[in-house]
Amino acid sequence: MKKTKTRKKPVENGQRELVNVVEDFDCSTQSDAYNKKFREWRERKDNPYAFRFKANLREKVFNDSRGFEVRSQENEEKRIIGRIMYVLGIAVLMYIVINTIIGKLFAAALGLLGFNVHLSIFSSALYGDVGSVVGTLLLISTFELLVPAVYILLKLKTPARVGFMSKLNSSAEILNAIGLTFITCTLVCLPTAYSSDTKEIFSYFRIADTDVYKWGQSEFVFYTVFTIVILPILSELLVHGPIFAALRQFGDIFALTVTTFVSCLITRDIAEIPAAILISLLAGITMLRSGTIMSAFIVRVIYKMYVFALIMFEGSNTANMLLRRNIFMLIALAAGVFISGSIYIARKIRKRNRRYIAQYHSDVSPARRLVTAAKSFPFTAVAIICIVELIVRAAFW
Repeated sequence: MKKTKTRKKPVENGQRELVNVVEDFDCSTQSDAYNKKFREWRERKDNPYAFRFKANLREKVFNDSRGFEVRSQENEEKRIIGRIMYVLGIAVLMYIVINTIIGKLFAAALGLLGFNVHLSIFSSALYGDVGSVVGTLLLISTFELLVPAVYILLKLKTPARVGFMSKLNSSAEILNAIGLTFITCTLVCLPTAYSSDTKEIFSYFRIADTDVYKWGQSEFVFYTVFTIVILPILSELLVHGPIFAALRQFGDIFALTVTTFVSCLITRDIAEIPAAILISLLAGITMLRSGTIMSAFIVRVIYKMYVFALIMFEGSNTANMLLRRNIFMLIALAAGVFISGSIYIARKIRKRNRRYIAQYHSDVSPARRLVTAAKSFPFTAVAIICIVELIVRAAFW
């Protein structure tokens, strides 16, 4: 584009003359230290993932081929959203490839190297020494989450304080996260808890592609602790880490929507989609409210513990199983209502009405930004692959 001269244009009533999206970003929801690092990351000239549109809307730029033009914030939004979604699409693709291909090749390679781990040609299930099989499964599960998270971190190059929110703004919000998680867990588990399906402890391990009936107590304990504590944390690092920081340049609502959708894509179980939506949203919101990703870890870990506790209750053959399970759910619900309700009442008494969701002002509607994100390559193709996998698993597993 060849710029030869500019001229002023009239600005409609109520429209801003000067636009600087970095300076205009709502910084009141987080700490000064976080805001400083976030702004520095966005203002770096060598950062291709920073949205830093700046323009005088009263000026038009003359282009030899198209005449006078106004710089478009929408075009800049599309460009940066496309770049961020490209990184996210590649990250999710890494997750799929490691889960479906590289993980199987890794297991086969271990067998060739002399380890008692073997891959079934017909079912792709692992068999062999129980300890080695469990270790292989957990290594694959770790890498399928850790590798995409590291890739996103290296590509976006966000400062640690920005990529992984760590400044605790309010300790009460940690308690609030616990209370809200108890309430949410009870709600999302009600349909399965009172369904007519027969449940047993082995249903918790159905995601493991192996014969869990041969496992001993130590394998069950190790696998359970790992999947309840470590894997949820890795999942949050992937979903609510640096990619969330990059997406929130376009508002927290936009970031929450995209990351929640990604959480659904990597769930691998269509029955878990409602829980994935609510838990991911709750994890993101409580992270923004508390200022630290620790609250997101807590939400995810409590949910896993809650689900496992229900399965333990329902897997027992005692006569009062239903009564004990119902009491557990009622206590969890009551505890959640008490904790979150107390914090809400205390805020009302002290008249503290702080905002926690950063607002983003643009002439482009949120729906159009989401459409731009959904149409970005290769994210669209990867999302379709994940959706097809969910449907196939639901139909044939």
